[in-house]
Amino acid sequence: MIKTILSIPSSVTELFGTGPQWDHWPFGPGYGNLNASLLKLAFVGLILGSICLFLRVLFGPKGIFRDKELDREAAEMREKALKDLEAELASGEISELDYKFKKKRLL
Repeated sequence: MIKTILSIPSSVTELFGTGPQWDHWPFGPGYGNLNASLLKLAFVGLILGSICLFLRVLFGPKGIFRDKELDREAAEMREKALKDLEAELASGEISELDYKFKKKRLL
C-alpha cells in the first residue's frame, strides 16, 4: 500500500512528461533555463508585493486597523515643531529661506 502511495508522484511525472526543472517550483535550486529562473523570481516578487500591499491597506494611512492615537500624536508633534520654527524665525535665529525649507519638510 505504501509503495503504491509513494509511486503516485513519479507516475504523474511520467504521465505529464514534466522535466526535472519543475520539480521544486518555485523554490528550487534555480537550475533550468533563464526564463524559468526569471519566472521564479517574478513569482516570489509578486507574492511579497501582495503581502506588502495587503499590510499597507490594513495598517497604512487611513487603514482599517491603524491606531488613531498615533495619528493624533503625530499631528501634535508637527504643530509643536511648526510653532518652534515660527518662534525661531521671529527671534532671528534662522533665515527666511531656512524657514521655508524646514516648514516644507514638516508639512
